[in-house]
Amino acid sequence: MEKEIQYPKRFKFKVIQEKWMDYWNEKKIYAFNKQREGEIFTIDTPPPFVSGVLHIGQYLNYAWIDFVARYHRMRGDNVYFPQGWDCHGLPVELAVTKNYGVKKDDREKFLEKCREWVENNIKNMTRQLDELGYSTDWDYTYRTMNDDYKRKVQLSLLDFYDKGLLYRDKFPTHFCVNCETSVAKAEVGYKDESGKLWYIKLPITGRENEFVTIATTRPEYMEACVAIMVHPNDERFYDISAAEIEIPFTNRNVRVYMDNTVDMNFGTGVVYVCTYGDEMDIKWKFEYNLDEIQIFTEDGHMNENSKYQGLTIMEARAQIVEDLDKMGLIEKIEDYEHSIIIHSERSSCSKPIEYLPVYQWFINVKDFTDEIIESGELMKWYPEKQKQRLTDWAKGLDWNWVISRQRFFGTPIPFWYCEDCGEIIPPERKDLPLNPTEISPPIKQCPKCKCNNIIGEKDVCDCWIDSSLTPLEISKWTEDNEFFRRAYMNAKVHRSQGYEIIRTWLFYTLFRCKVLTGKAPFHEAMINGMVAGPDGRHMSKSLGNYIAPEEVMPEFGADSIRYWTAMGSLGDDYPFEFTWINLQNKQPVSNEKIMTEMKNLPEAKFNKKYRRKFEQLIGASRFLTKIWNAYRFLYLNLKKIKLNNIDINPKELSPIDCYYFSEFNKNLNLITSYFDEYNWHEAMMILRIFFWNEICDNYIEAIKHKFYAEDHRIREISLKNALNLFYKLLTTTSVIMPFITEEIYNILYKQFKDIESIHFENWPESYENISEGLSEQGKKGIEIIKFLRMIKSKLQIPLNESIKKVVFISETDQHKEFELLKEDIKKTIRINKLEIIGKESEKNIKEKPDIIENFEDQNIKFYFFK
Repeated sequence: MEKEIQYPKRFKFKVIQEKWMDYWNEKKIYAFNKQREGEIFTIDTPPPFVSGVLHIGQYLNYAWIDFVARYHRMRGDNVYFPQGWDCHGLPVELAVTKNYGVKKDDREKFLEKCREWVENNIKNMTRQLDELGYSTDWDYTYRTMNDDYKRKVQLSLLDFYDKGLLYRDKFPTHFCVNCETSVAKAEVGYKDESGKLWYIKLPITGRENEFVTIATTRPEYMEACVAIMVHPNDERFYDISAAEIEIPFTNRNVRVYMDNTVDMNFGTGVVYVCTYGDEMDIKWKFEYNLDEIQIFTEDGHMNENSKYQGLTIMEARAQIVEDLDKMGLIEKIEDYEHSIIIHSERSSCSKPIEYLPVYQWFINVKDFTDEIIESGELMKWYPEKQKQRLTDWAKGLDWNWVISRQRFFGTPIPFWYCEDCGEIIPPERKDLPLNPTEISPPIKQCPKCKCNNIIGEKDVCDCWIDSSLTPLEISKWTEDNEFFRRAYMNAKVHRSQGYEIIRTWLFYTLFRCKVLTGKAPFHEAMINGMVAGPDGRHMSKSLGNYIAPEEVMPEFGADSIRYWTAMGSLGDDYPFEFTWINLQNKQPVSNEKIMTEMKNLPEAKFNKKYRRKFEQLIGASRFLTKIWNAYRFLYLNLKKIKLNNIDINPKELSPIDCYYFSEFNKNLNLITSYFDEYNWHEAMMILRIFFWNEICDNYIEAIKHKFYAEDHRIREISLKNALNLFYKLLTTTSVIMPFITEEIYNILYKQFKDIESIHFENWPESYENISEGLSEQGKKGIEIIKFLRMIKSKLQIPLNESIKKVVFISETDQHKEFELLKEDIKKTIRINKLEIIGKESEKNIKEKPDIIENFEDQNIKFYFFK
């Protein structure tokens, strides 16, 4: 005899999560059906950088993606939901050096340890996603460090070269001297900083004791000054328009130029142009054909072009200021608040960026910004407002894409070049993937200058070169033409991501996929905001202000966390809030007090004294408890009332059933419309309020008396109707909370269904053939029940205690139709005697009531007799 499945009093999520994680993986519940005919709904997910841990902010991103997958499966789509890993990058190299003590000198061992570190991190992050209930098909997993992925990346670069879009050139690029690599414009940001503004007097050539004063935040660039700029309308400087200026520490003079872009209100209105202090210096250098003097090394020191050779940039600044002061050339120094450009994107570096003229590899993207904007216009955006970020970035782009990085662990740039003339030597397609530093070039002699000085490129690709190919990787581009046609060319490809990488991942993906395939990649994009950490800043591992899922998962479980994520709004930032509590007096503690205590107390002692209270997750957990208890109530009654099925007959619905089935239809339509637009917040607000306030607090209360009726048929029909409605609600909820819904399905509903998992269920359909007349009567009945419960509370009578007698008088002739609701009202409110009479019979009431109340909404007067 099969053992009866029990329904515990409490939702023991720890045991339940482990059980269903194992079951789903073992039974391949989320397997993609490649053989199924018809259109594919492809989800291109952001491959997370393999840092080793996902924080709670990233959980929001991946929970939302999972909502998309689950919802579209239920809507009947053939969902292709692979998951990848972004493996390359400087953080991996730094971690390997720190954790393994392996240096880059031993290249082979270093790269081996990079791969080892990545694989260990992928295991941990895979576990985190499984614990979240992430319904990807792990059989379709990719790693950007694998050879098959590198082959596609290198093949795409070869295609760009063949199209004349890839080139090598010496150009001043954003360069991080801390990381010793170039970075793309999309990888830099700005940081406010308190600095100094030095006013420096520069001698005017041929004029004794005459100076022009410039104001600068970067005096260390003095030796790289190649011009002086003033505005042509600035009357203060008409007399120097044809002058030359002496540059201290050098034997050079520079010309004064007139330029309309000079800001007359900054400093003195005189600007010194240095190669290269900022992007304006670069613009002026090429516009006026100025000299180029490079004074910084790639590791942030002064080079042979400086008398301060060997000093760091900041050491040189201090010495130059001291020397200028000794020369009497410092006019004054002011405190100055300004923004500096830093290495911000995908890096914990956050150090200042310099502009160094070095040889780099570029892809021409400036000529394609209109096409990128057009590709963005073809997409549906959720929310629409985020499209503007793409448009603004594309229109403001003034540099081509620097794709080379001076690193080790990355996809090799698969070209050779002539060291004498710069001619590029491409590889044979059949040889990809390859590392040009490890194999000989396909030709021995340069086809342009005929020399034999051909060398392999040692730089590797920017990480965005890897990740911007994800739609083509998952659709098996160049690998399986038929699947590529189905999963990309003819598919609805969905992109989910945060707004902070619109200018990188989305921008570059739109560009590269369109150039390589002729088709814009995405049907739609769902954009989430950033989760704010406890300090109010965007949660980030590099900032150290993140909450790890392991800090909250043991207390609340995955479904509570998923519910919290669903309450975020499309495209908007979302705080993860908590309060510090003193465990001794249970009172909240200020953040200032906590910061002081963290510094002064040992960690063990601090943890015994203080604890975080996660109010948002507590609210989510209460909702799960409400769900669990409601279905457990049905389970307990099902043990007493045996059913063969839970199919309903519209003719057997009571007025109250009809009302709530109609209300379900209305709410389902709203929830569906919000889910269609990926507006999880509004959908879950509706679902929670309807389930908790109406279904649990009113519907169940109004019908549960029938579960104990003497007539077995009444008990059976009432329970069947309730189970049917609750099943539709359960399937709706399964998109957001997969663990609790799977557990309830297994205990309560699997006996009536022929599917292995609730996650094989279709999206619920509206009820049909519901009597509008009975529904309207049921609505009136529920309104009366709510009103009577309020009066009972007013009389301080517990809801589970009986009332001696209630008489209600209808002001109209509708009192007869209330007879259909009489039993439900009487049993729900626990009224020993309920009389329903017309207005004309009120005069016959002789007994004095304890209270008389008017229910104006329905023109009813109530007489209460306690």
